[in-house]
Amino acid sequence: MTTDTLSSPRPYWQTFSQALRLGALSFILTLFCLSLIAADGQLSPIWFPTTLITVVVFRASSRAIPWLVLGCMAGLLLASAIIIAPSITSLKYAAVNLLQGLAGGYLLRLLLNRNAPLNSLLNWSKMAVAVGLFTPLLGALLALWWLPKSGSGALSFFNTWVIAEIIGMLALGPVCLLWQPDDVKAKVRQTLLLETLLTLLITLTLCFCALRFLPWPYTFVIVILFWSAIRLPRLEALVVFLATIAMMALMLVHGLMPMPPPVHTSSRLWLAPWLPFLLVLLPGHIMAQVMHSFREERKHISESEARFRNAMEYSAIGMALVSPSGVWLQANQALCRLLGYRQDELRDLTFQQITHPDDLYVDLQQLEALLAGEINSYTLEKRYLHKEGQVVWALLAVSLVRDAEHQPLYFISQIEDITELKQTEDVNRKLMERITLTNEALFQEKERMLITLDSIGEAVISTDEDLRVTFMNPVAEKMSGWTQRHAAGKPLREILHITQGREGPEMENLLLCALPESKTSPNLDRDLVLHNHVGEQFDIHYSITPLKTLAGDNIGSVMVIQDVSESREMMKHLSYSASHDMLTRLPNRVNFEHQLKRLLHSANELAHQHLLAFIDLDRFKAVNDTAGHAAGDALLRDLAELMQRSLRSSDFLARLGGDEFGLLLPDCDIDNGREIVQRIVNAINDFRFLWEGRLYRIGASAGLTCIHHDNSSASEVMAQADLACYNAKHSGRGQLAFYEARLQSDKHAQTNQQESEKIIQENPLRLVAWAVAPPRKTQAISFYLLDAQSHTHDGVLVEATALRASLQDDSALILLDRKLLETFFNDYAADIARKGLTVALPLSTAALRDKNFVDQLCQNIAAHALPASQLLFSVDSEAVLTQHPDLRYHYRRLQALGCRLILRECGRNLDIFQQLHSGDIDYLLFSADLVANVHCNLMDEMLVSIIHGHASRLNIATIAGPIELPIALTTLAAIGVDGAWGEAIASREALRPLLSNGYFAIK
Repeated sequence: MTTDTLSSPRPYWQTFSQALRLGALSFILTLFCLSLIAADGQLSPIWFPTTLITVVVFRASSRAIPWLVLGCMAGLLLASAIIIAPSITSLKYAAVNLLQGLAGGYLLRLLLNRNAPLNSLLNWSKMAVAVGLFTPLLGALLALWWLPKSGSGALSFFNTWVIAEIIGMLALGPVCLLWQPDDVKAKVRQTLLLETLLTLLITLTLCFCALRFLPWPYTFVIVILFWSAIRLPRLEALVVFLATIAMMALMLVHGLMPMPPPVHTSSRLWLAPWLPFLLVLLPGHIMAQVMHSFREERKHISESEARFRNAMEYSAIGMALVSPSGVWLQANQALCRLLGYRQDELRDLTFQQITHPDDLYVDLQQLEALLAGEINSYTLEKRYLHKEGQVVWALLAVSLVRDAEHQPLYFISQIEDITELKQTEDVNRKLMERITLTNEALFQEKERMLITLDSIGEAVISTDEDLRVTFMNPVAEKMSGWTQRHAAGKPLREILHITQGREGPEMENLLLCALPESKTSPNLDRDLVLHNHVGEQFDIHYSITPLKTLAGDNIGSVMVIQDVSESREMMKHLSYSASHDMLTRLPNRVNFEHQLKRLLHSANELAHQHLLAFIDLDRFKAVNDTAGHAAGDALLRDLAELMQRSLRSSDFLARLGGDEFGLLLPDCDIDNGREIVQRIVNAINDFRFLWEGRLYRIGASAGLTCIHHDNSSASEVMAQADLACYNAKHSGRGQLAFYEARLQSDKHAQTNQQESEKIIQENPLRLVAWAVAPPRKTQAISFYLLDAQSHTHDGVLVEATALRASLQDDSALILLDRKLLETFFNDYAADIARKGLTVALPLSTAALRDKNFVDQLCQNIAAHALPASQLLFSVDSEAVLTQHPDLRYHYRRLQALGCRLILRECGRNLDIFQQLHSGDIDYLLFSADLVANVHCNLMDEMLVSIIHGHASRLNIATIAGPIELPIALTTLAAIGVDGAWGEAIASREALRPLLSNGYFAIK
């Protein structure tokens, strides 16, 4: 459907082009429907042209409607002239279609939102009643009035017209309402298009067989369409429904499906041969709408959970989740810093244990009222006991989260540090009490008060009722640059010069001159700066308190100024650390993505053109491995400075991670961008790095892509730049590649596959092993994870994982797995049986789907002396998600022999547990990115715990790796993970030496 969804005016040539395309589409649809008439001899059982006109009137702008409708009518009349000879009757039919389409389109404009016409089942119902029932009846009555029929022929004509229009609108209308011009272009880059085509082929095949050969065929068709609605997104499911209805119409008019028995003419409406089309369409559409709503709700829930986690983790104030019994379930870093405890230490405590005894009773009272439902939340000031013993004042806000049965789940606590505020308020309160004492008490306390004011760390200035200085403590003298002797009697505005920011305008004096009747704290900008007359500057917060006698007379005021330079500088440093890479001092990935969003918005809204480049260092790992990480860090710092010297002032260079850099070139044409990036690449290629007397040479490969109005998706432009960089690296390295087409990637992928297949066929494999052991008992090895290595013809070592990644089709993956099995059983199986080791071999999903491969594997197991109980096979998690019909059968065959199965690369997709059942697999292997930071990332730790809990309920053991740090083993052991592998357990070693040593496994 090519109708523009925007109502803004468009150039006339674009409107004319749209009208031509709509005319062609109208011609095709009319030709199809009239062909059904020509084959059946009656009115068409489906009529699409009216639907097309209705959607055009609904979606097009008012100025474009006449031209676009004219194009649709031209296509309709041309098709009618070809199939049916031109006549006045044909023109009348076309006119009725036009009037019906106009009425339906304007009716939809009143009922539906043009930007989201079918966003709910209610809107679909409005569409079905308005243009799926009302306008077909209106059109049929108009046709009977203009083209009169007599007797039973009139009723038959009326019935056929209504049913054909209803089926046409329900089949084609939702597709046209939801279709967007760039839908196909977007889906070509996704696997969804292949899945849609495969589902369409299966659906049409099954429906054809049901209609031809099965009893109650329409029941089976409804079930098949339900399956399509559940499997596919809404628009793709509606396209499948449309294709199914078209196929059924063709089968009907050509006699390929059973016809209902003949009945009396008066009841033909209810038993018409195409009336079951409605019985097929309506349930399928409703199911598609329900599934769409379910997916949207699920997406909304996932986004809400992510926002909650981020809000809690990155909150500037302390936040925690607390169980009803008082145990800390989760705490963010701000709270840990406030209380002095680590997160694991807090989880071993209750809030009662670290609450000041004097405040505990009030807190528990409020808590009981919250649990009883008497209040929804509460706020109070309370004291906590710091780990080092000091008292911390906090403002506590608590709310309760309940489950669906209104049972309490956990408390959400927000804890803000107010210790300094309480101390300041306490000092001010004491100061006010002393100033408002009688003259006798004031005389006795004056010396003590002056000592107190001199000793506190904040500036205190007292004034009379005219805001003239009467007293300044030493801190105020230092900050203002005035001594009390010189400042006495001067207006406060003369000795204090406060600006908003260091270079901002000076604060107006109205706030200082017009003191309210009670204590005030000016609501000013956070970045207030005090400038003294000797040139010093202080970041400050201040408050002013009026002084009154016991009789209520105003005798002056007290101004307290707090120097917050250190804390503000710390906040700036924290902000800088959060957005920059501390090694190279370049912006980090978060900062880079923020700047990229800004440029994408500029390209999309203002039609600006920018460039994005990825720069990847070549041979950097060799420097790390040879000279050490200190050399690698020094090299990255030097290269960061080198690259910045080649940039414009507006360019933005960031370190994305490891040896990868990102570059944004705002408002830059392609030629200038090529020159800048090529200059950087050449500079890195020519750079010589000297470390401890040894000279190192590296290089760089870069990928460049354009950001403009038609290419303004963050994920897409980053993928393009990454692909271009990949092409540059695999074209000889040290080069710059500009993204032009995906064909380049396909060409390189094909070349890499051919090279990989040649390595597999001609070079031997060598097996290597990682030891798997419980996290608490690293010496008690359970089994070994095996992998393979080979060599290129140039002698370069190649890992089997790299070979698998370069293979594009199933036959090549099966070739590698056959070579792996041949090497294993011929060279290693006998020694493994002799040593009593248990080993796990990696297999591809394609191999386990292949019956011949599994047959050969079973024969090898039976033919060798190696017990099947010593064999494990690992397969990717996609094997479960794809649910291939042969996979489960092949699993069972291997398990029946005594083998065990490992599901590897299980990460953040929890949908896998919807497919798994107890007994399907024996082990679950976490993906490396999920456990890499499990010891220091709370969200990763929580996700590992959730997955481990699901696996335990299914009697599946869990394995994590590669683990490099012993501290990570402690975290995994606390979670309950059954096994771990990596450098923290033992280094990877070749299998042959392992089989040759004198140690035997303990069974």
